[in-house]
Amino acid sequence: MRWFKPSLRNSISALLGPSARADDEDELEPVREAMLRVLGEDGARLNPSLKRRLKFMHDAHSLWYARGELVAVLSRVHGEALAVHRVQSLSPVFQGLVPKALIDASRIRRA
Repeated sequence: MRWFKPSLRNSISALLGPSARADDEDELEPVREAMLRVLGEDGARLNPSLKRRLKFMHDAHSLWYARGELVAVLSRVHGEALAVHRVQSLSPVFQGLVPKALIDASRIRRA
């Protein structure tokens, strides 16, 4: 018989996880505000759950990886090219919060 069921172990780590890797709120607030500004009212109307999650994410990595969903929402409003451009313009606010390799990898390489 297993002492710890996987679902119990996963729920405990979920409870402990965000606080263990939470970033300083003062550092995250400019990132959060920039992402919400890019999302705009039209994007928030299309996907209110994204707006809510952006407001309450605990760390820079979560915000970084939410950019994909942000592009998807903005693509519906402005088209894909403009959506990608707007989300890439957010990269400077992530400086020092996520590894430089992530920021470098997100740049469009022009041939």
